[in-house]
Amino acid sequence: MKKLVLLFVLALFAAACASVQEAKNFANCRYALRSVEIADYNLNSLSFDVYVGITNQNRKDAAAIKKFEGSLTMNEVPVGDVKFENVRVEPGATKNQKVNLTVPMKTFNSKLLGAVSMGSGTVDYHLTGTAYFDTPLGEVPVPVDIGRVGSAN
Repeated sequence: MKKLVLLFVLALFAAACASVQEAKNFANCRYALRSVEIADYNLNSLSFDVYVGITNQNRKDAAAIKKFEGSLTMNEVPVGDVKFENVRVEPGATKNQKVNLTVPMKTFNSKLLGAVSMGSGTVDYHLTGTAYFDTPLGEVPVPVDIGRVGSAN
């Protein structure tokens, strides 16, 4: 019985060590808002392609993002939710995850709509959210807060 309990404790300890290592790998990911581009427009809405760059700085292990949930603002105006799932970034690699976002025209004030539609360099894009990673002990949330000023950066 003691051997069984000891074996169970050792297995739990090994899983916890693996989870700590995986959490460390996720902390080594860097995020960047690569670009926000108008994809389509009509009288009711604007569609954007949002590109989120994810760089896995770990040289040995891939990073597997179970899901990302965040919100995008333009010049401090909330415009929509950015979500994606099941993204794998190989060791030392960068992946640009594309997300299509459709925003109702009523969301924009006239000044912001003009700046966005003209591709103005004065638009401040900001993405705040949480990336979730799977570990043997459950999901690990990692906060993400990235911004990008203008269309020329």
